[in-house]
Amino acid sequence: MEALAHAARQEHRMARSVLIQTLKLAQPENDQRVFLDEGPAMEALLKTLLPELREAVLISYARTLLRAFAQEPGAQPTREAQPRGENVLLLEPLSDQEQRVLRLLAAGRSNPEIANTLVLSLNTVKTHVQSLYRKLDVHSRIEASEAARRFSLL
Repeated sequence: MEALAHAARQEHRMARSVLIQTLKLAQPENDQRVFLDEGPAMEALLKTLLPELREAVLISYARTLLRAFAQEPGAQPTREAQPRGENVLLLEPLSDQEQRVLRLLAAGRSNPEIANTLVLSLNTVKTHVQSLYRKLDVHSRIEASEAARRFSLL
């Protein structure tokens, strides 16, 4: 509640700080109810915090919490409309460029091949691939390809 109070007063730095400390305290016990009971405001705050988290255990825990929010009775999960008109539950929507990179990655193209095809630098491709891993909650090219197929992102 303290994090939400800071957020309501536009004290974003304090809200994030308090929320990170709360995540660190609740994570070992996998305590979700303390977050879920705060409703959509807490879900929104977690979504804004997720890209700033650096500790793998906290990133995983925050993603677990966001999935739990999506499964709560009466929840209206964020959905992203895909080019083929299909809806996919993602923590964050994929950018158009990320979608292009994902299609080439799933086709088995290497980072240099993707860079040449899309006329991007190799570092930009690497950044997009890492962003895809985070958004799809995967850790490898194979997992990313499987997730893309499972969620009809291709």
